[in-house]
Amino acid sequence: MNVPNHATLIGSLLRDPELYQPPGPAKTTFTLLQRPRLAEPGQPRDPEARELTVRCVAWRELAHKTAETLRANDRVIVVGQLTQRVHQPRGESARLLVELTVEAIGTLL
Repeated sequence: MNVPNHATLIGSLLRDPELYQPPGPAKTTFTLLQRPRLAEPGQPRDPEARELTVRCVAWRELAHKTAETLRANDRVIVVGQLTQRVHQPRGESARLLVELTVEAIGTLL
């Protein structure tokens, strides 16, 4: 069952966004790294806190603007829908994928 959920995430891009222009609408993918905040400025992060990586997908005009303006390590805020799907490459076992379909994105200053 595919249940969409709205989410707002803040993090950094792991690498430059990749623009794909297959027949049909343009698509940009990137990976967002969300790190736990520091408890106190200048103090180390909690060793028990875990980082989260989320695969993100932007479509159409937003795909073009994302690929043109954002680069690796840019800190951004992303709003979208979390979706899950099953992916099964040929000859491999099925995997559950969770990705964020981007509705809005902006850089943090």
